[in-house]
Amino acid sequence: MKVRELMKHLRNADPEATVLFLDEYADCDQADEVRQVTMPATNWTCERRIDGDRAYDIHYPGPPERRDALRQEEVTHSERVVVLSSGPTNLRFEA
Repeated sequence: MKVRELMKHLRNADPEATVLFLDEYADCDQADEVRQVTMPATNWTCERRIDGDRAYDIHYPGPPERRDALRQEEVTHSERVVVLSSGPTNLRFEA
């Protein structure tokens, strides 16, 4: 999701509403209140992979890391990110 899409979804939201974050497949009672928003100054890498019939993305700060040899079906690109967190993160230590 892009920030503009998020803003569109929030257009009619109550500005006093609490923002929650819920991990994928978590039950609703596992939602955490978002207490920190981070907008890193440097770009992150998005690795788009296909594993059989399943496509997924991996996001991490900085340039592409060659942890594994690039697969034929893997594509990487640089992107700006905004991180919603339920508490402190180690992002402040990233360059």
